[in-house]
Amino acid sequence: MPAGAIALFYLLCSTEAAPGFATKSAASLLKRANTFVGCDTEQKRKAGQGLADMANLAMWAYNEAGEDKYGFKHYFRDNELGQFKTAMSTIASNNDPTNAPFTFILNCSPTGDVEKACKAGKGSYAITDATVPQDDNDLKSIWLCRMFFDKDKGVDSRNDLPNTSDEEEMKNWCEQKDYTLFSTAGQVLLHEITHLDAVSKKWLPPPEDDENGPHGTVDYIVGSRPMMDARRLKIRLDNDPNSKSLPEPIFNAESYAAAATELWAQKFCKKDFIPPKDGFEV
Repeated sequence: MPAGAIALFYLLCSTEAAPGFATKSAASLLKRANTFVGCDTEQKRKAGQGLADMANLAMWAYNEAGEDKYGFKHYFRDNELGQFKTAMSTIASNNDPTNAPFTFILNCSPTGDVEKACKAGKGSYAITDATVPQDDNDLKSIWLCRMFFDKDKGVDSRNDLPNTSDEEEMKNWCEQKDYTLFSTAGQVLLHEITHLDAVSKKWLPPPEDDENGPHGTVDYIVGSRPMMDARRLKIRLDNDPNSKSLPEPIFNAESYAAAATELWAQKFCKKDFIPPKDGFEV
């Protein structure tokens, strides 16, 4: 989707701290999101845990990413490592509610055109306002669609990151065969937050044709599972490095989210993901 438009997300915890970052808690992340709108108690809990997991994924992705790590190489080019780490650092360091580098609104009750967008097609997990803020008081929204909270239909958001200190929970989590099953609400939110101009301007340039335009990421969608599409994007660019029809991975939201999830699993599950055949084909 072109940058600057409402970014649609077609998508269907560890408590350890990494060097250089403070530990994250759902409580501090609730403050950091600045404002919750239209959320009941359970929705706040789910969204708050998702934010905590988002920061956790970003924290470990920053520390684990490298040109020799498959979790990075499956989604990005070597020369994009610096921008990827800046992105992860920006997201992970937003843990101080007194000095947050960015603020935004989480809205659990989309209405009007946003509600219609949530229901369009196969449905969306979230919709983000990717327009440029007019000033520091112009906070942009991430609307959480009904699917985000649906435990039956929300296959990519129903799970939270497992507790790395719980041996049985980690065993069950790490034994999953399909890498798309490692998706969490935190991954969904990490995807969405890269659409926000206030966040992505830390590492992305504005559009070439509009220096005042939005910096946010776009959605590269060719299938039904964004993690697979992010892999497909990297493969297609490897096969055609000079393609003008494909976005660079640093501009694709799911590339960040999928890489963070895979790097987290590489760290805590001691495994590399080999995608299913249909997720690897061009």
